[in-house]
Amino acid sequence: MDIKQKNITGIFVVLAVLAGSAYFVKDSVMFYAKSPEQRDEYRLKNPTIYKRIFNLGLDLQGGMRMVLEIDRAALDKEAQKDVLDRAYTVIENRINGLGVAEPSIQKQGQDRLIIELPGLRDEARAKGMIGSTAQLEFKLLREPAELSRAIAVIDNTLKGVKSDSTGAADTLSDTSKTKKEKQAEAQQMFGGADSTADTSGKAAAKAETGLAAGPASFSGLLARMNDEQIGVLEKNKSDVDKLLRRPDIRLALEKAGLGGNQFLWSHELQTAGSQQFRTLYYVKGRPELKGDALKGAQATLAQGGIQAGQPIILFQMNTKGASVFARVTGMNVNKYLAIVLDSTVYSAPRILSKIGGGSGQIEGRFTMEEAKDLAIVLRAGALPAPVKIIEQQQVGPSLGKDSIKMGVNAAFIGLIAIFIFIMLYYKLSGVYACIALLLNFFIEMAFLSAFNATLTLPGICGLVLNLGMAVDANVLICERIREELNIGKTVRSAIETGYSRAFLVIFDANLTTLITAFILLELGTGPIKGFAVTLIAGLIISMFTALYVTHVMYRVITPAAAAKLSI
Repeated sequence: MDIKQKNITGIFVVLAVLAGSAYFVKDSVMFYAKSPEQRDEYRLKNPTIYKRIFNLGLDLQGGMRMVLEIDRAALDKEAQKDVLDRAYTVIENRINGLGVAEPSIQKQGQDRLIIELPGLRDEARAKGMIGSTAQLEFKLLREPAELSRAIAVIDNTLKGVKSDSTGAADTLSDTSKTKKEKQAEAQQMFGGADSTADTSGKAAAKAETGLAAGPASFSGLLARMNDEQIGVLEKNKSDVDKLLRRPDIRLALEKAGLGGNQFLWSHELQTAGSQQFRTLYYVKGRPELKGDALKGAQATLAQGGIQAGQPIILFQMNTKGASVFARVTGMNVNKYLAIVLDSTVYSAPRILSKIGGGSGQIEGRFTMEEAKDLAIVLRAGALPAPVKIIEQQQVGPSLGKDSIKMGVNAAFIGLIAIFIFIMLYYKLSGVYACIALLLNFFIEMAFLSAFNATLTLPGICGLVLNLGMAVDANVLICERIREELNIGKTVRSAIETGYSRAFLVIFDANLTTLITAFILLELGTGPIKGFAVTLIAGLIISMFTALYVTHVMYRVITPAAAAKLSI
């Protein structure tokens, strides 16, 4: 291949690399040129943008860092073998639904997961999604008679009266009172609620029974809302929880044959007048169906009925789940089926007929964001064991801005100083070297964008280190060419020999650094990996720009018969 053909090939390769780099880096430039508010709007219009740009790490754009610990106490020996791997997979699936750019999940030891969520602003939302066990269950509500029995047993236990297994509750079913009197008492409890209210949010004035007097009674904290459900003022919720956790009450319920049932709170907080209350459901302890029967779940808006226009979650079951669901609904028409997530009832619709096809919906007065989050959690599945957040750190975006500003300033000042020195010392050859350094930085940004890499503060350090090593390579080439000129070689011969002799030295130095960088990439975590990625990319690119791009410039710009080289 003659010199002319080499020059044409060299120009084509350099232009092709620059065109490819411009293609990959353009989205990153467009995105980060916008203000944070404009970025949010742009992301909503372009949901895949985070897959086409280099992303900023937790230390640069702020966000959230959590350390989770798995509670193995309730697991048997077999289940403990791969619990960390299963928890990792479930949490990874949940986080992917958050729309966070380049989240980081790392295992630590046998029981911990380290999670970094760059750019996350809604801390409560992340904690709710990540920390939720997400155990979905479908449970039938107990019959009204059993609910009354359970209340009577608890009241008798508090009074010190021994309850028999067939005792009937008289506190919430006192027939000596008229319906009007019972409604009045319920209205008084809920702050004078309208008597036409119902359990969908209009409060408890459909009450069929009133309250039993006496602060020491369990029923004194309750009001009947319909046959299967009772309401509790939010301010009394903790008192009810304390009573239900008492060992003597638990023992009394077991002796009465009611130990397998559960009292569960509603997810929805309802308002009646000036008061807030929750529904307390009495459900069977054994679920009819569990979340592993689900095949899919998605949030949408209800199209009809009293929930029209409200966010709901539509779910679909697998073949086995659909069969069981059809059998359960067919055998329990006109009864209530509670949809329970992590021991909280999200909705408890009445079964109007047998439901075939394995599909249904969850209602609960959600916002659309809450409905989407719940659907994500249901799709991801339940955690194999409860997790505890043992460490949490919130990094503000202002800290990230300061870090970026200082890092960019340091790189800019260093680069200008290097450019001035090189151009003064090596003249036109120094200009070639400076152009190569700029191209080195441009191509590296394109590389990070193309591979959707995450840039951290250590990553910026890696970029600065790369520039320093690229300068070293260009200086070495210039010195080699000078040496060849000093011993009397022609300009063309000095250039070719200088590059030939500099190649092995530059390759050897970069190869040893590359090996170290790959070890950091393999064994490092978080910011160390970010540093390793930028270092590896920079080393490869600097060899290309120093050994190939500048060589092409020398061959194209310097005439073959040139008598002197500006160096």
